[in-house]
Amino acid sequence: ALLCAAAERAPDGSPEDAPVYVIGTEVPVPGGAAEDLHELALTTPEDALATVALHRRLFADNGLAAAWERVIATVVQPGVEFDHEKVLDYRPDKAVALSRAIEGDERIVYEAHSTDYQTAPALAALVRDHFAILKVGPGVTFALREALWALDAIEAELIDAADCANLRTVTLGRMHAEPGNWQRYYHATGDDLDRQLQYSLSDRIRYYWPDAEIVAAQERLFANLRATPPSLPLVSQYLPIAYAAVRDGRATLDPIDLIVAHVSATLDAYHGACHPHD
Repeated sequence: ALLCAAAERAPDGSPEDAPVYVIGTEVPVPGGAAEDLHELALTTPEDALATVALHRRLFADNGLAAAWERVIATVVQPGVEFDHEKVLDYRPDKAVALSRAIEGDERIVYEAHSTDYQTAPALAALVRDHFAILKVGPGVTFALREALWALDAIEAELIDAADCANLRTVTLGRMHAEPGNWQRYYHATGDDLDRQLQYSLSDRIRYYWPDAEIVAAQERLFANLRATPPSLPLVSQYLPIAYAAVRDGRATLDPIDLIVAHVSATLDAYHGACHPHD
């Protein structure tokens, strides 16, 4: 309620600028579970409704009744999560009671965290079952890393070794040199650690893209592939989703276009779940 009160003072008074709110206490650790997952406890219907009732009372007690009318969702755990290598998929049969519990409220829906790596049908089922706000992060940046590694492989096919940007090698080097963003999450050694650094679903690598050395390597990679554009067969080999976009006229062979086309496939699943009739 204190945070809401501060937010209410921030806009300039225009109704269209008034903030909307998501409430709740069941916010998981950013980047997925650090432990090995086997099963997950769902939020109980009683806890979900108690959280809404508690926040409603706190808003009222702090003179925020008008702001309460702009609360749109409450965070719950519908049974979805991921760790380094596994995804716990949404099971609608296990979430029936939780799903039905919110139906008595005409305005509030659920927000589901950690929906990364869920299948398109699972995302659609979540929205259908009132988990209508789907939080995603590493699932999108994981796709970004996939695209960048594919471009790195294409570069190795096209460019003399002495002129290659070696983005992948540079990135791993910087992650080893500055382990602060991953060392609490990854505990393997040797080659197994390098695989975690690159391929863990937690995608701690995403925190390293702004690094100056990595940015320079990425810019050199892009420059190399603009000076020597990849052939369609090479794009098909390493970035088949982007290849389809190029063939359909939705993307060019520019490296940024290829990345966007690849990442967009992940976002398309979310759009399709939230807008099934588009």
